[in-house]
Amino acid sequence: MAISRRQFLSRGALTAAALGVPHPFQRALLGAATAHAAPAGAILLLVQLEGGNDGLNTVIPIDNAPGFNQRTLYDNARPTLGVSVADLLDTEIAADPVKGNRLALHPSLAPLHDLYADGNVAVLNGISYPNQSLSHFRSEDIWYSANPTGAFSNGWFGRYLDAATTPSELITVDLDKTLNPTFFSVDSNVLAVASLAEFELSDDPLYPDLAAKKAALQAAYAVEADPLETSGTQHSVGNSGDVLLSSLDAYQAIDTSWSSNLNGKPGRFARRLKDVSSILRNDALSTPVGARFFHVRLGGFDTHSNQGSLAGRQPDLFNELSVGLKAFYEDAVDLGIADKVLILTFSEFGRRVAQNGGGGTDHGEASVLFAIGDAVQGGVYGTVPALNDLNKGNLKVHTDFRQVYATVIDKWLATPGTHVPLLPGGPFTTLGFLT
Repeated sequence: MAISRRQFLSRGALTAAALGVPHPFQRALLGAATAHAAPAGAILLLVQLEGGNDGLNTVIPIDNAPGFNQRTLYDNARPTLGVSVADLLDTEIAADPVKGNRLALHPSLAPLHDLYADGNVAVLNGISYPNQSLSHFRSEDIWYSANPTGAFSNGWFGRYLDAATTPSELITVDLDKTLNPTFFSVDSNVLAVASLAEFELSDDPLYPDLAAKKAALQAAYAVEADPLETSGTQHSVGNSGDVLLSSLDAYQAIDTSWSSNLNGKPGRFARRLKDVSSILRNDALSTPVGARFFHVRLGGFDTHSNQGSLAGRQPDLFNELSVGLKAFYEDAVDLGIADKVLILTFSEFGRRVAQNGGGGTDHGEASVLFAIGDAVQGGVYGTVPALNDLNKGNLKVHTDFRQVYATVIDKWLATPGTHVPLLPGGPFTTLGFLT
């Protein structure tokens, strides 16, 4: 049976793969940060909070400000799910730049708050896309493609890779069993593997000579990768296989046994971050494989029930997230590359304001993103959407997520205006969390 290129990529390991800045997004901490130019060899880690993260229990109102009853309305909407004021004082961040009420991160995000206190975290409020679908699958496609109105074709970062790299480069790694559609592209190659330890030729009792097996595969892929011999899907598969096998030895040589800050941290998320750190360490200290762009997923955020206030599913996930990201950042500092690393979190949607009968929250609209790194202009950006002005019980969107992507492309990866052909619906005004 013939397979499409999309099917090949999603099954396997390697892909051949305008809103202006609204008032709420003016910087809250003017003069507190120093401008940074994007470094040569900039590194980007995309962290997906899969399932739809509840932004209102991520960035939480502490009090009311004149004219805005954010805390009172929060308490009324979440009688058992809400986090008490007393539990928020140690993770307080800057006040809402529009409403003026005090804000805090969820207590389980305390390690992330440590990075915030050092000026290395931007809290991006009120983010999503117009006319939120509330469907996991459709919303994920929109976040992956940056196209809220059209059918999914390829990923926003896949388009960047096609524009900025060549098919022979293997500089993008997705630490997952299947390739995230963010990286789907026309020509570019992306490694998708659940762990570095699994990036190997598998044992084969019928053909135990793995060196001979590798040579045979290389010969076969070389023919398929020859444009004079093949075309279409066959040519793409040959090209991808050829790049994969050519990179195998270099990736297998990466040391993952070193004394990373992630050692001993719980969960698959930390183990995958350790693989990213190991790649970056290899490239800082040894013959580089050249990988600079990464995706790591943390699932479980579809909290329709038992979400938890201080204990439960979301607090546990927040602890795993923040412990892992802080340790990863500390690795970057130890390796001397913290100025080159940008971390961006995203999730397909937020959650409804009012808790449901199962002690959870249902699919909503606007949520919060985090941008983390030495080059980030730390602080609170945007306002938590007003709790007395909802859209069918959901937080209203005030900033299009494509403005975040445009900022990353234009200010971190390339130059102003680069995002225009890459993000449908543009141009978009970039935001101030990077300069």
